[in-house]
Amino acid sequence: MMNCSIRTGNIDVSMKCNSEQIPLNEILSLMKNSTSNSSILICFGTRPEVIKLASVIEELTAREISFRTLFTGQHDELFSDVADLIPQPDMNLGIMKAEQTAADVFGRVVSEAAIILRREQPSLVIVQGDTSTAAAVALTAFYEEIPVGHVEAGLRTYDIQAPWPEEANRQLISRVSHFHWAPTETAAENLRKEGVSNVLVTGNTIVDICSRHDLPVSYGMKVLVTLHRRENFGNRMETLFRQLDELATKHRDLEFIFPMHPNPEVQRHKDLLKNVNVVQPLQYRPLLKLLSEARFVISDSGGIQEECAVFRKKVLVCRDKTERPEGVEAGLAKMVGADITGNFAWANDSPEWEGENPYGDGKAAERIVNSIENISQDEGH
Repeated sequence: MMNCSIRTGNIDVSMKCNSEQIPLNEILSLMKNSTSNSSILICFGTRPEVIKLASVIEELTAREISFRTLFTGQHDELFSDVADLIPQPDMNLGIMKAEQTAADVFGRVVSEAAIILRREQPSLVIVQGDTSTAAAVALTAFYEEIPVGHVEAGLRTYDIQAPWPEEANRQLISRVSHFHWAPTETAAENLRKEGVSNVLVTGNTIVDICSRHDLPVSYGMKVLVTLHRRENFGNRMETLFRQLDELATKHRDLEFIFPMHPNPEVQRHKDLLKNVNVVQPLQYRPLLKLLSEARFVISDSGGIQEECAVFRKKVLVCRDKTERPEGVEAGLAKMVGADITGNFAWANDSPEWEGENPYGDGKAAERIVNSIENISQDEGH
């Protein structure tokens, strides 16, 4: 056993963690003996998960490796924006209902996924990131004694309130997963410090999908804005919106374009943006095209921090903490909290960014599927 420390705000909570992951030979035995179906089950429920699993699905298909897909419907209203990236899901739980809490989503996914896992009996369950879907499916697979592979493993803020509930979700997933595909060396080192084994640095799969669009990069007079995180809801979102409108009024040479998330907590402040071009959520390719042409970006999104690296755009991150420190260290991203105005010149005055993409080379899916094939070969011996 080892001591692990999780930071909650300014408080360190120490606990005992099992530092010994299941040995690989026991995992292979589990894969062989507890299942009747050799197929992999890939699970997702949100737009970002679809985007980041698309290249893995494509690579598995190209190599004729058997798999099925399960869509929980956590972000059912946004799925159509990325539906062209993957084939129609084999199964759809349709769990989304109006005014559900995070606990409601988690509970429904666990209940419904358990039925699917018992019926399908996959040899491996793959989840991505830190959503309630990923955490609930991973925990359910653990209870059903089915090995779990985690795409984008090891991201950490070590504050389970920031972001909430994502930080707790990804820490939970790491405790119950058997294979950890880390996007960066920093993420991999986080896992190693927690006593996790079976870690492979792959790069981030979002680089795969962005690179394939092959869009030319320019620095025009558009500013792309996306804001949607819970930590910015309420008065803080109002503060951010007021700053955006003041900046748009002051900088008439710039066009602020805001594809607005449908969440009511975001929409309720919409009327504050009198000089900002508020548009409906964009499908993925039009969003990437806008990003490739933008002068810079203002966002609280995790994925956009990575996409900005591909298209060499600076990003003002409207958060207090990030699980993606690589972009900050590379001079690509700047943490601004709720102060867009005070940091605006950092991006606007010299928008071009030159540096090596810290999130990978576009071959993450290839490395992930290589490791899956190696696991299968080991199982066969």
